[in-house]
Amino acid sequence: MLKLRPHYVEKPWGRTDLPSIFSATESRQIGEVWFEGPDGQDWPLLVKYIFTSERLSIQVHPNDAQAMAKGLRRGKAEIWYILDCEPGAALGIGLIRPMTAEAFRAAATDGSIEQLVDWKPVKPGDCYFC
Repeated sequence: MLKLRPHYVEKPWGRTDLPSIFSATESRQIGEVWFEGPDGQDWPLLVKYIFTSERLSIQVHPNDAQAMAKGLRRGKAEIWYILDCEPGAALGIGLIRPMTAEAFRAAATDGSIEQLVDWKPVKPGDCYFC
């Protein structure tokens, strides 16, 4: 039987008050807890908890074909299952309208990208695949 082990990842937006099921972290700001196999191999599935005290960065992930064209092993798809969140929490998934690469880059540079993200209100039990 394979047993995954937790790997605690410090982040500036992390939290010091993790749920009691996690090991004591000596007041470190833990943003993510990854579950890894015992051999340290690159697995095709990453399971992790995210603990944030503020908004996370906006990210764009390549699909498999885009990643392989850049010499990477595979792309990245995500599924978000909300276990707990503050009232008013939201998850940004995609954009509210199509954009060219140039317009997207300009919006990211000038800070207006936040108004173009499709913000989904979330509550515990919600699940999104993106």
